[in-house]
Amino acid sequence: MLNLIITHPFKGNILPQKRETPPLDGSFICDFQEFSPNLYTFRVKDPTHELDCELILEVKKSFLRLEEEGEKDSYLAPVVACGFPTINLQRFNEKTGFDAYFQRLVMAQFQLNILEQLLLFCNQNDADNLVLTINEEYLDYLEIYRCFFVSARQVTTARGEQTEIMIPTDTNTYDRVVDFIDKIDREFRCTLWRMKNCNPVVREYLKSNS
Repeated sequence: MLNLIITHPFKGNILPQKRETPPLDGSFICDFQEFSPNLYTFRVKDPTHELDCELILEVKKSFLRLEEEGEKDSYLAPVVACGFPTINLQRFNEKTGFDAYFQRLVMAQFQLNILEQLLLFCNQNDADNLVLTINEEYLDYLEIYRCFFVSARQVTTARGEQTEIMIPTDTNTYDRVVDFIDKIDREFRCTLWRMKNCNPVVREYLKSNS
């Protein structure tokens, strides 16, 4: 069964920010399950908007490359690595197909909620960085993550050529993600309020998800 993930403290007794506008109860559900040493399944679902996906997470140590002043250096660091999956958008489009801008806001919320939980998971497993591999054709879906990258490079995997991005898991990154989530949430609510008088589908959406 999928469970709501509860926010945990960061190292050094630094508590993560509290959301200004937490998601509606049941609008974002997720669950981490360990199925072998250092391998986890991360299942995510947004029942309100018919979005779901599943990721396989690996907790490991990896050589990370730094490029400073023209010199290349690398160091061994604990990371959480995963390949970001394709999100099936068919049911989502059917349910929210009335406005493209509205869809972008909902998808941004979903992606940022996933990133928040991944950062919390990294913290619980003492991982310094989150490493995501993404198929080139799906990079547009993760445009929202670009402001959190510290590096991006092309890698060859069993699935072919992919883009590997690295996101630090410190409190500064987490706070920025939470701030962005609050900003998107406010924009989302304002959009619904603005459209409710002129769009009957939005009015029905608000009644169904009040």
